[in-house]
Amino acid sequence: MAKVRDFPWKVKRAREPESHFAYLRRGDRMFSVMIVDDEPKQRLGLQTLIPWKELGYEVTDTAASGKEALRSLELKVPDLIVVDIRMPGMDGLQLLQEIRQRGWDVHAVILSGYADFEYARRALQYGVEGYLLKPVNKEEMASLLKKLHARLAAAQLDKQVQLKTYTREWLVYSLLSGTLAAEDGDLGILSGSLNLDWPKYQVVLLGFPGIRSEEDDRIGRFRERLNKAYASDGRSVVLTYAAYIVLLLGSLPAGDFERARFYRETHLLAEELRGEMTAAAGEPVYALRDLPESFQSARALLDRSFFYDRGRLLTPEAPISYASVDTGGDLPDREELAFRLSFSVDVGQAEAIQSLLDETAARMVGGGAGEAEIREHFFYLANEVARKVPPRLWAEAGEAGGPTPFLSGIGGQRTIRELVGYVAGMLEKLAHCADYTSRDNEIRRMLDYIDRHYNENLKLETLSEVFNYSSSYLGQLFKSETGEYFNSYLDRVRIEKAKQLLAQGMKVYEVAEKVGYANVNYFHHKFKKLVGQSPSSYQKNRHF
Repeated sequence: MAKVRDFPWKVKRAREPESHFAYLRRGDRMFSVMIVDDEPKQRLGLQTLIPWKELGYEVTDTAASGKEALRSLELKVPDLIVVDIRMPGMDGLQLLQEIRQRGWDVHAVILSGYADFEYARRALQYGVEGYLLKPVNKEEMASLLKKLHARLAAAQLDKQVQLKTYTREWLVYSLLSGTLAAEDGDLGILSGSLNLDWPKYQVVLLGFPGIRSEEDDRIGRFRERLNKAYASDGRSVVLTYAAYIVLLLGSLPAGDFERARFYRETHLLAEELRGEMTAAAGEPVYALRDLPESFQSARALLDRSFFYDRGRLLTPEAPISYASVDTGGDLPDREELAFRLSFSVDVGQAEAIQSLLDETAARMVGGGAGEAEIREHFFYLANEVARKVPPRLWAEAGEAGGPTPFLSGIGGQRTIRELVGYVAGMLEKLAHCADYTSRDNEIRRMLDYIDRHYNENLKLETLSEVFNYSSSYLGQLFKSETGEYFNSYLDRVRIEKAKQLLAQGMKVYEVAEKVGYANVNYFHHKFKKLVGQSPSSYQKNRHF
């Protein structure tokens, strides 16, 4: 059996951290190892014989001589070096002497082919962790490495505390970014030493749409005010992470009133950012290690802030705008919806616009539509209506720039309620400016609209919804006023327009499409029925 010499462990001066947040980036307590031996079989045997990863190590480098090892060490210093004591040229003890002289902080295990007290005594001078005889016994090596792993982990913690690189902010940042690989026991020691061993933790995220937090000095001043207000007495932690300011609390205030006051107080601190801040609280967690879960749930709320009203702290229990509206039915075809809105504007039926858009928003939210889909849908509706509004109406509404400023402003609406209100407000404004008086009845408005939009897909059912009548009742009113059924009147207007276009020399299929008939054969049938001859015959006779 090989003899093991387990020498007293000494803490050496720590190397300079890579950054303020550098800490155990080797995974779950993985420490790096270099094997130095002049015999290739010994190097390979050590790599394969010992279950390094199971023991918390990773062999990152090997060397066949002391000088080769030095060249590698100049590039990267491992946590542990396993070195043969006798090698040609620079032997193991000389290598260790050079390492200590250069001040490199590396632990060492010596391998030797025979027991030698003098070598052991000299090795002890260089702070060697253990002295193993060849051939290496797997169990003895594993036992030594386990003990050494505990020392390395403890030393890493001690060094950080001694150097004061640990702060509450650092610990929270490291947990959120996944760069902290501390075991539960180590995390308990850390949280206790930093007064973060709370019974509960809850992350509040503060976001700033339109402001680049890493560049704007206003964000920094706001963070300082938050620190003074919340973190000065140790009851919270404030730090910047990613695009957010993170406010870690033991728990949120209980009750809607207290939470509303918390939001107002926080918002008041954002003096320079008023109107720009969104705030969300994640689910509470009961272990510091689970902090990322609270962070992720808060971020999910901020990512969906479009669906919540502004001016409040978003929580998992907060009501979603339009989610409670009972819509009953599927979302109508957007072309049909655009027609309803356009017709409402055109005939001055402003009272129908808000309800149409509210219903659309509610059905989209209820159907699980995302923010991008909703924004695109409302832009389409607004654009379809805007392009049919005559310049005169834009001018009367005080919109000298026409539809462009209105359409450009859609993207700036931060919530779904603001988006609906913005679009509805402009369309209602245009509807109020439409050239109708209170004495104009619905039928006159319909006739005027048909004369200007005969080529569109006009349906009595759609028009009746705008006027809030049943289609059968509106059909009766229409016949009473005009003496014709709605579809008959529409066909007559279309055919009259078609006669004018045919007289101008347009092709029959072009005329059919121009006046609103998608099927040229159907147009041919209607034309012959009303005019008494086919479109082509009518065109020829006109030329004679």
